[in-house]
Amino acid sequence: MLDTLPWLRDAARRLHALLPDGRCRLCALPSRAPLCSACQCALRRAPAWSCARCAVELPAPAACCGTCALRPPAYARTAAWGDYAAPLDRLVACIKHGDDPVLARWLGRLLAQSLRAQWPPRLPPARCVVPMPMAPAALRRRGYNQAWELALGVARELGCGADCGLLRRRREGPAQSSLPLARRGANMRGAFEARAVPRGTRVLLVDDVMTSGASAEHAARALLRAGAAEVAVAVLLRTPPPPWV
Repeated sequence: MLDTLPWLRDAARRLHALLPDGRCRLCALPSRAPLCSACQCALRRAPAWSCARCAVELPAPAACCGTCALRPPAYARTAAWGDYAAPLDRLVACIKHGDDPVLARWLGRLLAQSLRAQWPPRLPPARCVVPMPMAPAALRRRGYNQAWELALGVARELGCGADCGLLRRRREGPAQSSLPLARRGANMRGAFEARAVPRGTRVLLVDDVMTSGASAEHAARALLRAGAAEVAVAVLLRTPPPPWV
């Protein structure tokens, strides 16, 4: 009996080495990656028509949505990895309130891969990746900025630099999610300022969710005023539009 114990221990170590150490954040099945391969395949965004400027889904092929055609945003284009709907909304909850920076950086790499697929090679994503900043008080309460963790993953995958100090939030205000869409633009007016940006720099602004686009609009304006040649936006999830009539 005692002679078999070393063999059993060795077999257990070998078996443990073959098994995943973690679990999928969505289905809870064993997985070495934050999302198992089955969930990654199932949740991959289905090909759909979307606005090149704001990434909102469109009912038919078009260069951009009606809103962007009438009033083009300050940012040049937007790419999204998925839709802000169940079950993907649980991933945002994990990186925003679950203190899971590892998941955020891993999702950032998936977002960067999506950028390559959505944007033509002649449109390189950026020379500098910048996260959507949080107000200092909100950052102290949460302890970290999930957009910065996403940006780190994006920058690593794209092979470019990331800067969390280039753009900053000047003032605290109500959370955008707590306001109706009509008030979100006013809430963000004058909320951002940016350091001087080297001439000709293309900036990629990274955030977790885009709904109205108000935060991205005013952040992009601040970056352009500071000297950026162009601002593009990459968001993990895009809020779907209301059902078309």
